Amino acid sequence: MNTYDVCIVGAGVVGCAIAREMAGRSPEDPLRIVVVEQQEGAGEVTSRRNSGVLHSGVHERPFSLKERLAREGSALAVSYAIEKGIPLLRTGMVIAIAWEDIRRGLWREASTLQRLWFNAWRTKTRVKFMTPSGLRALEPRLQACCGLVIPSVSVIDPRAFVQSLKADSESSGADFAFNNRVIGITEDDAAYLVTTDRQKFRAACLINAAGLHADEVAALAPPHRKYTIRPLRGEYYELATPDKKRLVERLVYPALPPHATGKGIHFSPRPNGQLFVGPNEVAVEDKTDYTSRKTPPGVFVEALRKFVPELEERDLRWAYSGIRPRVMTGDGCKSDFIVSVEREDPPLINLVGIESPGLSAALALARHVGDLPCIRRRFRRTGWRPLSPGRYER
Repeated sequence: MNTYDVCIVGAGVVGCAIAREMAGRSPEDPLRIVVVEQQEGAGEVTSRRNSGVLHSGVHERPFSLKERLAREGSALAVSYAIEKGIPLLRTGMVIAIAWEDIRRGLWREASTLQRLWFNAWRTKTRVKFMTPSGLRALEPRLQACCGLVIPSVSVIDPRAFVQSLKADSESSGADFAFNNRVIGITEDDAAYLVTTDRQKFRAACLINAAGLHADEVAALAPPHRKYTIRPLRGEYYELATPDKKRLVERLVYPALPPHATGKGIHFSPRPNGQLFVGPNEVAVEDKTDYTSRKTPPGVFVEALRKFVPELEERDLRWAYSGIRPRVMTGDGCKSDFIVSVEREDPPLINLVGIESPGLSAALALARHVGDLPCIRRRFRRTGWRPLSPGRYER
């Protein structure tokens, strides 16, 4: 049996970020860390099946973990990407209201812009209000009556991001155990025994960052907390018509009412020059159901043609889908990030419902976990301090 200071379950972007943070905080006296993952590599599920957007946090509920960690984490991720040479598109985000919506009397979109503006003002996130002519100057093919532009929003290559975090973790001494599915967790002499379908690990601290399967892992570990993840599929189509692959150059999102559970189908450019539309929201029963009953492209065209009338169904080609680990509250709203210290000694921390903006928040979320009092008490290391990937002004 291999013995470690910390066992992290899950090698997605959050698990890799936590491994990097904790492995690098005290280089003079490093922790022994293992990341256990049931897939054959890092970031193979939710972490790479998304749009790569580094969100500003203005869409999230004020004072929530999602809002704060997305804002802090996206700035850290931009600095990290620049430092490491990770593909990054400094696109900015346009949140637009279509003329069609105003003509239909949907004035709630205007109140949404006001709410987002206030959120940005409160968090000192730079935004610009744009008139139709201002929007056309940015995006000549975009038809909208007004919108907000958040210049700081960028798009990162999520696969390269995860692989870089993994490499940093390994260079600081962390081990990765792939193709290991956790099937049992018990406590033994102030430590946790983690049993997989291949081997056993003993660790003085257990961090559950298992993403879509975080509820299952939480149920295995004493005190066997019950969480319920409701998998939600988001689908993407690619702009395949050659003369429309650069239909827009920026992220273009619709303004949605406050009760919306997502951010809406949007134009999603990538650092490699591809342009996608999506995601939608489709409830699924199976956490691996990426392709059954695909949503037809007409649904995406209907959502976005009001902004760009040139968009047609024949322009779209199915690309991929991802599944979000959503947790719903009792009132039917999506929950905040759950970072729950289930036990302080030995530390057991469950991270559940880390959906969008989880990619944006990953580096800040790792700092948040590293700063938990139970972690600091357990690992009294000389020079224990947060990692700094550099400085980036929003």
